[in-house]
Amino acid sequence: MPLLIQRIARGLRPAGFHPERPPAHRRAPDRIVLGVRNGTRPSSKPPVRIYLGTERGQFRAERVFIWSVEKHRDPSRIYEIYLMRDLSGFRRRFWLTGFTNYRFAIPEFCDFTGRAIYNDADQIYLKDPAELFDTPMDGAGFLSINDRDTSVMLIDCRRMREAWNAHDVRRLGRKALEARARKAGLWGHLDGGWNARDSEYHPDRSHLVHFTTLHTQPWRPFPAEFVYFDNPTDPLWPELEAEADRHRFLPFTAAQPSPAWSRAVAGLPDASLRALLGPQRPNSTPSNLKIDQLFERLPDQDVPWVLERLFDMTDRLAVSIREPRRHARGRTRRSLWFWLQQFAAAGRLHPGTRWSLDYRHPWGRHERHEGGPVLDGSIVVLTHRKPGHANQARALGRSLAARTGRPLTETVIGCSEAGFVLARLLGRSPLPEIGRDARIVLAGGWLPCRIARLLQRRDPQLRLILSGRKAGPAEAIGSVIVQCRHFGLPPHPNRLTTLLPLNAGRVDATDRPARWSAWLNAPRKIALLVGGSSRSHQLTDAQARNLAHEVSAFAQKQQARLLVVGSRRSAPVAEALQAGLGADDAFYRWRPDDPENPYHLALVEADALIVTGESESMLADAASRGRGFLIWPMEQRSAGLWTRLSREITERAVRPRFNRRGSIRPQQGQTYLCARALERGWVLPPRDIQALHRALHEAGMAAPFGEPIPATFRPTPNSELDQITVRAAERLAIDLADTRAIETKSKIHEY
Repeated sequence: MPLLIQRIARGLRPAGFHPERPPAHRRAPDRIVLGVRNGTRPSSKPPVRIYLGTERGQFRAERVFIWSVEKHRDPSRIYEIYLMRDLSGFRRRFWLTGFTNYRFAIPEFCDFTGRAIYNDADQIYLKDPAELFDTPMDGAGFLSINDRDTSVMLIDCRRMREAWNAHDVRRLGRKALEARARKAGLWGHLDGGWNARDSEYHPDRSHLVHFTTLHTQPWRPFPAEFVYFDNPTDPLWPELEAEADRHRFLPFTAAQPSPAWSRAVAGLPDASLRALLGPQRPNSTPSNLKIDQLFERLPDQDVPWVLERLFDMTDRLAVSIREPRRHARGRTRRSLWFWLQQFAAAGRLHPGTRWSLDYRHPWGRHERHEGGPVLDGSIVVLTHRKPGHANQARALGRSLAARTGRPLTETVIGCSEAGFVLARLLGRSPLPEIGRDARIVLAGGWLPCRIARLLQRRDPQLRLILSGRKAGPAEAIGSVIVQCRHFGLPPHPNRLTTLLPLNAGRVDATDRPARWSAWLNAPRKIALLVGGSSRSHQLTDAQARNLAHEVSAFAQKQQARLLVVGSRRSAPVAEALQAGLGADDAFYRWRPDDPENPYHLALVEADALIVTGESESMLADAASRGRGFLIWPMEQRSAGLWTRLSREITERAVRPRFNRRGSIRPQQGQTYLCARALERGWVLPPRDIQALHRALHEAGMAAPFGEPIPATFRPTPNSELDQITVRAAERLAIDLADTRAIETKSKIHEY
């Protein structure tokens, strides 16, 4: 079981080598005081004491938890929040979290007097925690929702003095300490609304939400240990974090830094740097700041406000971080993920600041990451031989160019997938020249997306918008992936999902070849767009003949003239298609680069449209008409060995396992391995075309052949394209403008 193996390995690892579990060096919890708000008469009630179990990887959750207290608290009362992390004297090996047993030491931290609340960092308040703090205890030593769940507790510190004494809480395990309290009759029942776990959340009944399922925590604290999926409470937590961003809320500030700040800043070699980080912001600062040998020395709690201060001071910030191989005095090792999340958080507060991070891993590998507003420059679209992938990248590129006013160029990749792989194996770098002013690269499909990623490695300033089922894994920063929902891929903040592949919306058919004049002049026109056999579907001669015959009969019944438009994949059954048609029906046999191809003409002019259901691109084109259409369901092939294996891996990746409390167990074993395979793109879920058809039916956009054609549907034809363009621009900090000037060039790159 990977989770158990990771815990054992983490426990056996020498102290100081784990970036997310630094050595236990704190004698007591750090305290944050939320005082009486200005203009409010102080309350006579005692301060609300909250002890929070937390660790380095939970810094985003920690901030949002404190904000939830600040948001809902009584402004006339004092709230003391104690951060329990990296406390010395505890045996932390094999703990599931970095704070598992700290909760039982709360009576000792309170000198065995008064009350205190315990919370995990993966929780948020929806009501004033003072209501929990003032709850009658009726002689109990602690209250929780059941006698085996101590993740939220109200504790009478005096009553718990014997059961949870200073010696045993450092020696015994969690279950033993809970059992001792039960045996002594110290447990009391707490209203379940104060610990609503994931799907138990109800807006009217829940006072606190607890994100217990580790692999659905919205802030994704440990991406190396879990593959994250959506939480049933979404978007509750992200909206709360966005609210904290709008209020520029930080638990520690320059005016109130962490207790370890003074010692850290005293050791800085640069006096001018110490001045920059003083209590008062400098009056003037350079437009470009380069920072070296600073962040390695900072305490975790002070990193957010220091970054916020530096982002606010300058338009361009360059930071170098060289991590030690292990934790040492004055230098604490932190992972690249930790730093990227910190820079992303500061970037949300100051979206106008460009930043770069030069990160040197302890073993010597060097990485460079950049963020902030995209520099002025052009948009490049990489295309390949598959028109569906190319059209999606073009549509996004044109939409983005129209909204930004940036010049748009297109580079057509002339090599094959095999040629690209061979060149890489031979040590060559088969990358196209995209121009020095290129800033945004769009690509669709396997090969263009791989080339785009290599271009970004060469130039970290590039921003990528990738599309297609084989676009590859979603990254933490610098790229956005656009994919259809029926692909069934794991969710990610930088994976944007759509109902259909994107296209440019309504098409124009200015050319009206005389060859199709009879169909165009008919009082009523019906068109059939035929795809053909694919990996998942098949169209035999018999099926093609039956398709043509039934659609022809449908057209005659409607007293309409029929046009059948073939495609590249329908070429092998073209004879059978034509054989099934009536004498007055028109048929187009596909030819490459044929100016008389009536595909767009059929989309624009047909009164009724029928599309074979295996082609996602044709379904998207049909939807772009803004009118309902009919879907002819193609026969699916028998699932092969790889398809059956992919389907089984997909099902195991999302299959929940429950513990005795009814909560979903952490991702582990086969579930973890299967989810990781999906996340990294090693295995792709089979396309669920039936799910796509159902979604189109439910949206009123289409109906199965044989049913009435939907009259209208609410979404505008290009609404998804507009929405995805805006969302991708937000993710990548691309400024949008109200201009429609597009410059399009095309060049061929072959190797």
